[in-house]
Amino acid sequence: MNTEESFIFWQSPIGQMAIASDGNAITRASFMPADWCEALPRRESPLLREACRQLEEYFKGERKSFSVPLAPQGTAFRRRVWQVLESIGYGQTLSYAQVAQKAGNPRACRAVGGANHANPIVLFIPCHRVIAADGSLGGYGAGVNRKRFLLELEKKHS
Repeated sequence: MNTEESFIFWQSPIGQMAIASDGNAITRASFMPADWCEALPRRESPLLREACRQLEEYFKGERKSFSVPLAPQGTAFRRRVWQVLESIGYGQTLSYAQVAQKAGNPRACRAVGGANHANPIVLFIPCHRVIAADGSLGGYGAGVNRKRFLLELEKKHS
């Protein structure tokens, strides 16, 4: 373990988040406190404080994109999907099929759903902006009510 790895809890308007950093980038952010928290020291850092500051601005409708460095860990396909998600603009949505197309595998709609579910850095990598082809919300690992809240927040401030 990198001696710089640490995490903090941050209270968002839709629930407590755990946010982790390796000292150089945000590595994880989750609404559900996860097992990984137990393996890391709970410690603030300038990077973690900046991530929280940006989240506060996001929830106030003042921030449309995040600028903290991110270092998600996953397969090559999942990293491609997460890059596509980062390119979805504030207040915009794409379908699972559109994300699969942009990630280079048009037949991988279900795999895109798996990548969304495995997204280690929620909000910063906006998997909530992916919806079903018929316009319905589809799933969200942190709960459909949170997804609805986030999409409505962005629509309100777009």
